[in-house]
Amino acid sequence: YRIGAVEQLKTYAEIMNIPFKVVITLKEMEEAINSLDDCDVILVDTTGRSSKNTMQISELRAFIQKVNSSNISLVISGTTKNKDINAILSGYGEINYEDIIITKLDETTSYGCIYNISKKSNKPISYITVGQNVPDDIKVPSKDEIIKLVLGEESIC
Repeated sequence: YRIGAVEQLKTYAEIMNIPFKVVITLKEMEEAINSLDDCDVILVDTTGRSSKNTMQISELRAFIQKVNSSNISLVISGTTKNKDINAILSGYGEINYEDIIITKLDETTSYGCIYNISKKSNKPISYITVGQNVPDDIKVPSKDEIIKLVLGEESIC
């Protein structure tokens, strides 16, 4: 668990005046989903899990099944090494995610991971993050922007 992550999300929810729930068990997840039935969108942020830990991946899949989600995004750091990208995509393959969010692109000067992740997953890149300022540093990248980053014709900073 990342220290302070729950409090940080709780603060964001308070600022945006939206409901916030913390769940630990599958029963709590079901209760939270039912209590948010009038919401158009429910965002679920899970704790980080190792893609190599099949028990944790199975647990994650059970939580996702409770949500009955229409969209699941896999989040990968832009600083992840290529060999690790392969392991992550393989480990999370059974989750059936629809798209990829690439974070921390402000922390690297090498953007080839964007291409590698997209190509190896065969999934679209829905968002990238380029800093700590929420929501300003969350971007929807165009294909042209991604191409320019990968080819080194553009940089984040």
